Amino acid sequence: MNLDVTLGGIMLWGFVTSGLTIYSMICSLIYTQTKQKVFLYYGLYNLLVVLFILKNSPLISQEWVRSYLESDYFIFNWLIQVIYNSLLFFFYIEFLEMKTHFPRFSKYLSKFLRVLMVVATLWGIVAFVTSNPRWFSIFFNFGFIPLMTVMVVAALWITARIPNNLKYFIIAGVVIYQVLAYLSLLMSYKIIYSSFPIFYFYLGVVIESTIFMLALGYKIKLLYAEKLRAQQLIIEEQKNLQLLRNNQQAELEHQLEIKVNQLRQAIEQNEAEKLKSLSLAYDNEISQLRLDALRSQMNPHFIFNALNSIKAYLIDNNKEKAIYYLNKFAKLIRKILEGSRTDSVALNDELETIVLYMSIENIRFEESVEFNLTTEPSIDLSAVRIPSLILQPFIENALWHGLMQKEGKRCISIDVSGNPGEIRLAIADNGIGRQNARLQSEKKTFKRDSLGIQFAQERLDYFNRIHHAAYAFTIEDISNEAGEPAGTRVVFLLKSASKNA
Repeated sequence: MNLDVTLGGIMLWGFVTSGLTIYSMICSLIYTQTKQKVFLYYGLYNLLVVLFILKNSPLISQEWVRSYLESDYFIFNWLIQVIYNSLLFFFYIEFLEMKTHFPRFSKYLSKFLRVLMVVATLWGIVAFVTSNPRWFSIFFNFGFIPLMTVMVVAALWITARIPNNLKYFIIAGVVIYQVLAYLSLLMSYKIIYSSFPIFYFYLGVVIESTIFMLALGYKIKLLYAEKLRAQQLIIEEQKNLQLLRNNQQAELEHQLEIKVNQLRQAIEQNEAEKLKSLSLAYDNEISQLRLDALRSQMNPHFIFNALNSIKAYLIDNNKEKAIYYLNKFAKLIRKILEGSRTDSVALNDELETIVLYMSIENIRFEESVEFNLTTEPSIDLSAVRIPSLILQPFIENALWHGLMQKEGKRCISIDVSGNPGEIRLAIADNGIGRQNARLQSEKKTFKRDSLGIQFAQERLDYFNRIHHAAYAFTIEDISNEAGEPAGTRVVFLLKSASKNA
């Protein structure tokens, strides 16, 4: 290609290279802040285009350019074009969110582009080492260019089917760039005469880059709007949960005030029998209200952190996971509220609640905790009653005191066995053990209160007293073959009333 060393040619080359450099720097800065690959790919693309057109600088002597074009180093001129065109396709995939709309096409195209870049790089090195640039020239002109043409047409056809406005930016930029780039290529091969064919390539690059930068700006605007909607949704959910907790707390306080007034009236009337009866009823009601309060106030930190985890998925534009976990979270809250209306639930409902709780807690452990639930087929879980949320404190202790400090594989298992008259429910983890957990807790400046086990015992005592049952639990330490702590097991024995009559 002939170089234009006039003032206009110098200004054009300077305008193109400086513009692309600025675009590359802007994309790099945005990528460091957002970690979104769309900016990384486009920044690298612009950088490689700048490297590609450095040889066309009007400030470099034509003798040096001719020497470069006739040397083996000119292989890298073709190789750069292969790589930056491949990066441009990676930009299309990320920008248009093809992984969501066309996952199979996106997967195969990404693999093909990686293979293409590796093969082109290896072939370029071989051609350079053997001083035979014609090999790579044949690959580039009769392999890469026709293949890229087919890929462009296929990509435009796929892009036209994407249901959003972003596709119009890509279609416009690609069509304009490809037309002007092929026109410049034909002129450089003297198929079409022009004294300055690189001008059309410059023009295509500038128009395409300007369109794509506008597209990135538009995408940032859409992402910002989506984040605002996600934050508003989280705020509304938190408000609704707080309102629900306040209403429940007010109702509990109202019921408590009524019972206190009844007891005061009984004392004033000095009716011994009535006083005794009311005192017993009052004691039972207070116990029940306390249990209801415990259930309704189930670890606000868990609710807050669960919502924050779901919020992170929304901000990262991972709508499918956000909706999946939001549905699970709503179902868990509904089951907690349903359980707060009665002193017991069926064992299968309790286990379903624990499965939901584990799936949500596992978000914060990045799905690293393996959870297994096995039940004896002969046991009718729906016929066994158990205090609602009685198992949750033990699962929480296993997560935060046993598994949080453990490295490697983390497991929690629940095993239900026995017979209808005497059921054994075991919760086991492979954490650091109670002794190590206590040592870790003593080192911390801030110590997290663990009243869940004490409340669980009180609730079992109340349940046994009301239903004439003999439910109990024990906590065992698990050791490995070397006698070292290897976890904790909590064993519940659920004996029917008939066996203990």
